[in-house]
Amino acid sequence: MTYKFKKILITGGSGTIGIPTSNELISRGIEVVVFDLNEQLERHESFLDPKVEKFSGSILDSASLRDALNGCDGVIHLAAHLGVQRTETNRLRCLDINIAGTQKVLDACTMNGNIKKVIYASSSEVYGEPLENPITENAITQGKTVYAVSKLAGEELVKAYNSEFPNMDYTILRYFNAYGPHQVSQFVISRFIHRVVMDKRPIIFGDGSQKRSYNFSSDTARGTVDSLLSEETNGKILNIGNSDEPISLIDLGNRIIKIAGKEDSLEIEVKNSFEKTDRDSKREIFQRYCNTDLAKSIIGYRSEVSLDEGIKKIIEIGAFEDTWASSEKNYIID
Repeated sequence: MTYKFKKILITGGSGTIGIPTSNELISRGIEVVVFDLNEQLERHESFLDPKVEKFSGSILDSASLRDALNGCDGVIHLAAHLGVQRTETNRLRCLDINIAGTQKVLDACTMNGNIKKVIYASSSEVYGEPLENPITENAITQGKTVYAVSKLAGEELVKAYNSEFPNMDYTILRYFNAYGPHQVSQFVISRFIHRVVMDKRPIIFGDGSQKRSYNFSSDTARGTVDSLLSEETNGKILNIGNSDEPISLIDLGNRIIKIAGKEDSLEIEVKNSFEKTDRDSKREIFQRYCNTDLAKSIIGYRSEVSLDEGIKKIIEIGAFEDTWASSEKNYIID
């Protein structure tokens, strides 16, 4: 069984995942409202489909959320404070935006009265350092960072609201290392690509054996929309990621150098330590990659864009960003 939606609100809708998610919805004949900070909307306005309705605001501003939800019958909640350095250097801000902000989104949904379903974007960070890989949804959650804790709290909020408002269904999606155009270079693939195209060596902290599975943003978006539309995902937690290509940081760096055609001029620099970085050995996750069998069985999910293809797309588009669009200005809190 599938839902029929008229209009979907995407919080954080002009980001790396939000842009392809809005495109995916529009391609299926569903109207879209993108809700994001003004700085983010201004930076990415030209990449949004002209059919998208844009709404500037913060998820900490209840009035803006209520206005943006007018006429909507579903929500994809992507907005979050993220990035290792940002979240760890201002932990209270991370908790405020990711927990209080999620609560305000859910409050606005219940006040609206017409929201049939909420998709909550969680993260593989909630698994911490897993006991085994690939990780299933039944794995123990053990957040090692304030961001992971905030995402786990958001998951529990979504479940709690569903208990009180059972007519508002939900699905929790744990994204595994989504990457794509318009991603800030604080994230590893964007950072490596940015350095390589500028003829700078990719720098790896640690020994480079850290292993992840990276999922292109359009695949993440498709999994998100399929989860929204399916009634079979209601009340479930799904891993969304690329389960076919786990790769170490060293191999990733070399792959990017090769694809960029810089093999003769560049090589990776391995620091073998975490000194003077935003990570440390106690907080680093050394092995984490996903099992997506549940998503495959329910919505037929699989990643379509290979890692090589995704890297090529970003290099060709040139869509990587050095800094966050939004400043650390105070948000409206009511």
